[in-house]
Amino acid sequence: MNRNHKENRHKGLDRYIILAVFIMLASVAIIYNLAKIQIVDGQKYREESTYRLSAKGNIYPKRGDIFDRNGIPIAGNRMGYCVQYVDVTMTNDEKNKMLLELIKILEKDNKTVRSRLDNYIGINPVHFKVEDPETFINSIVKTKEDAKSIIIAEQAFRYMREKTFEIDPSYTDEEVFKIMRLRYEILLTQPQLNNPLILAEDISAEVMSELEERSSELRGVTTFVKPYREYYEAAVYLPHILGYVGSITAEELETFNKELENKEGSVEYTPHDIVGKMGIERAAESLLRGVRGQTFREVDENGKTTTSYLEREAVPGKDIYLTIDLELQKVAVRSLKENIERIRKTPHKKNFGDANAGAVVVMDVNTGEILAMASYPDFDPRVFLENNAVAINALWNDPNSPILNRATSGRYAPGSTYKPLVAVAALESGVITPETKVYCPYREEIGGMMFTNLEGNQKHINLERALATSSNMFFYKIGVQTGIDNIVKWAKIFGFGKKTGIEIGEQIGSLASKEYKKLNFGEDWYPANTAMASIGQLYNAFTPIQIVNYISTIANDGKKFTPHLIKMAVDENGKIVREYSGEYEEIPVSKNTLQAVRKGMIAVANSQDGTAVNAFRDFPFKVAAKTGTTETGFEATSSSHGLFVCYAPYDNPQIAIAVVVEHGVWGSWTAPIARDIMMEYFRLNEEKNIKSAEVKEVIDIIW
Repeated sequence: MNRNHKENRHKGLDRYIILAVFIMLASVAIIYNLAKIQIVDGQKYREESTYRLSAKGNIYPKRGDIFDRNGIPIAGNRMGYCVQYVDVTMTNDEKNKMLLELIKILEKDNKTVRSRLDNYIGINPVHFKVEDPETFINSIVKTKEDAKSIIIAEQAFRYMREKTFEIDPSYTDEEVFKIMRLRYEILLTQPQLNNPLILAEDISAEVMSELEERSSELRGVTTFVKPYREYYEAAVYLPHILGYVGSITAEELETFNKELENKEGSVEYTPHDIVGKMGIERAAESLLRGVRGQTFREVDENGKTTTSYLEREAVPGKDIYLTIDLELQKVAVRSLKENIERIRKTPHKKNFGDANAGAVVVMDVNTGEILAMASYPDFDPRVFLENNAVAINALWNDPNSPILNRATSGRYAPGSTYKPLVAVAALESGVITPETKVYCPYREEIGGMMFTNLEGNQKHINLERALATSSNMFFYKIGVQTGIDNIVKWAKIFGFGKKTGIEIGEQIGSLASKEYKKLNFGEDWYPANTAMASIGQLYNAFTPIQIVNYISTIANDGKKFTPHLIKMAVDENGKIVREYSGEYEEIPVSKNTLQAVRKGMIAVANSQDGTAVNAFRDFPFKVAAKTGTTETGFEATSSSHGLFVCYAPYDNPQIAIAVVVEHGVWGSWTAPIARDIMMEYFRLNEEKNIKSAEVKEVIDIIW
């Protein structure tokens, strides 16, 4: 029994020994493998780990479309292909060969990768483009000692070829420079998954297909789809309203992202974003941009995607519907251009044939909606989408300033179109009543200065006749009696001297006042200054949008609207997410005052001696208007500016119009522009209330 017990005991010990040996061998194997992984093959696995990276990618959203008030498309989107590069491990020979092949493929689309190398060095012959190339040289050398050996451009070129990028000597100088350009940009950018280098945008489907087919040899190169802005034919009729888009600048990136701080659900801008630069594209940027989507992906050592999935869907931007009526806009654009040309060719001793620019604004007096807004000369906004640097620079440097939106940023002395405002100030101050008659001789001294009445000796006239005939003497006198402080007070109430609040960029202009003269000229104010300011001259300078808003306020019984160009914003499901209702301020002016001023404006276009009677004499309703001719101070060699304002119908106002033609000679010469707009708006041609022959006769009389 004891012997059996001992045998069993020995057998148990043998099993433990075998198990211990097995554990020991397994431990040795594990330790060996760990050592091999971490020590022997450590570099290899570290490299593979480095390039098996994960990152979040962007899905660019569709920018919101833009339509006119009736749904006519103005701006939209199209999808385009882009190429990007993430640096992967390979020898210099492999990388140079691969990049040259990539460059050749992109050249089939006339695409050239932008490189900062172009700022520093050029070839044929090789030369530096900067006076002090030290910064550039330091960016390409491997040691400080190497930098000291580079004096001339040829040495820098040879150093990059042989040492920085190790480019095979079999390549031609042209091929070498192409490789250098891309290698230098890669060197500066260090493109990784979270920051890929965008090589080319908007490539053709053919080039994209070739890149995809050759993806195994083009390591680190991938393509993606991105929406691109597209402007339709309608866009050429309202470039200043629409504006344009462009690549975000570093300054804009900081500004836009600061605006997004603490906004729930907001997604920051990236350096690759496209943003609005001007007009509605800029004003409605937050609505139009949408929300960028996000993907997760992992790539292997060759830069090829191994895992990917969607983390956040892209949300399209909101569609914008403008208040603009495209058909009315077309008429405004065409009439403004044609009449400027007509004015230029019309013989007159005061016409120097220099009419070359102007603006017109049409406003709904009951809502504040801008129905048409034209500025001439203009431009084609599609130029900015084509990235044609030569054409874009030509626009910015054009002395006629086609980029300037004269409707909101052109500053013009209002001339006699300011007289209704002075009439309001005089009536509200109790200086005159509608029936007060003022003696208006041909010449009279006012405030120590002799003033002339261009309308001749009118003897005693009241406000209605003074507005109808645009009597300077009448307004010289009542302006001085009213006082500049009261005139300025009412000018500010009607919106002069400040922005109107329209969405797109606008200028404030200037208001003739004691403060303005003292601040800008260091001089005291005199009664003669008031007389000049009272006929819209001196330091008064307003924008057409300010002028039309003031006329609209007179027309609608004192409701000063905030002019606006955006009617509503709609999401991808067609739901209205923002609607712009007419906001207005009821200004403190009596109905009797406005009625008296309106009566005089009606006489302008309807009385026998009205300054605009010929323009609307055959209309089926009455138009209230005011002409204005403003001196530029250079009348010996150039024509005066011509202005015209009106609203209609007089008894049930619907629209107000302001027209300015630079060097338009006379205000009455610009009235046909307003006439054309009214005929379109009220469909007078369609109803055949005015025959074409009669229209021509009216135009001939005006000229």
